[in-house]
Amino acid sequence: MQRIFYIIFIFFLVSKLFPDSTGQIDTEISEYTEKENSSFFDSEESKIKEMFSFEENNSDNSSENSEKSQYGYQRLPNSIRVSNILSTKIVRNTKAGIEKYKVGDNETLDGVAKKFRVSTKKIQKTNRLKSTKLKKGQLLKIPIVVPTGSYSRVTKVKVFALPVQNPRISSRFGGRRDPFNDYKKNYHTGLDLAVEIGSPVIASADGVVEFTGRNGGYGNIIIIRHKNGYRTAYAHCADIFAKVGDKVKMGKVIARVGRTGTATGSHLHFEVTLNGRYMNPEKALKKVEIYTSKVTNSVAKL
Repeated sequence: MQRIFYIIFIFFLVSKLFPDSTGQIDTEISEYTEKENSSFFDSEESKIKEMFSFEENNSDNSSENSEKSQYGYQRLPNSIRVSNILSTKIVRNTKAGIEKYKVGDNETLDGVAKKFRVSTKKIQKTNRLKSTKLKKGQLLKIPIVVPTGSYSRVTKVKVFALPVQNPRISSRFGGRRDPFNDYKKNYHTGLDLAVEIGSPVIASADGVVEFTGRNGGYGNIIIIRHKNGYRTAYAHCADIFAKVGDKVKMGKVIARVGRTGTATGSHLHFEVTLNGRYMNPEKALKKVEIYTSKVTNSVAKL
């Protein structure tokens, strides 16, 4: 009995001298986390909220997202004003005429042609000459141009416009080294125009949209049918705004520049075909047409 009492006394004494460490730690943690404005709540929890709560940080991240994906939020115009007029002038109308001329001493056909500013072939054809030799006193009919009293406006226009603004040509039409394989050559069927991603792509000429969508290495592509058997294609686009069947005018914004499909960087792959055959887009961009229209004499004199 005395032994049992002694054991209980020793246990009580030890518990007073060495309290439960686990219980003390729990108490201290409880007191710390219950403190108002604790540093853990202010700093650590706010970091967690930044990582996992989009709505609470929407205002802070909006500008950053705009910078990272600026082209995705950039508002583009419906069309870009493009002037296809290269030159315009008013000219006096003319008509074909004949002037009779008698050959003088030692005159040659070349000399007569230069005097009237007409080709020797035209003089030969008009007079049915079998030889270029002329005789003194020979009567010739010289084809000339006679001005009339009317006027016309002559306008020279380009058929195709550059589909992107201020590009850098990164690859031309024709044979080239494969950009993905230095040991392989291929035939490049278009003109690569490098510009910033998200830049507007415009219709190069008036036409009707024939195809829009994904097409293998072309990525997102638009094909437009034009008059006289021409078609243009716009590949690697990021976004496409046109729909099949749309009638578009030159300058209509139809897409954004991207790098979809097989592309080494942001650019527009531009193709032109004529009756199904590829043609050099740079030659197409230089192609011009001439239109004439009548004007009144009062307008011509202004």
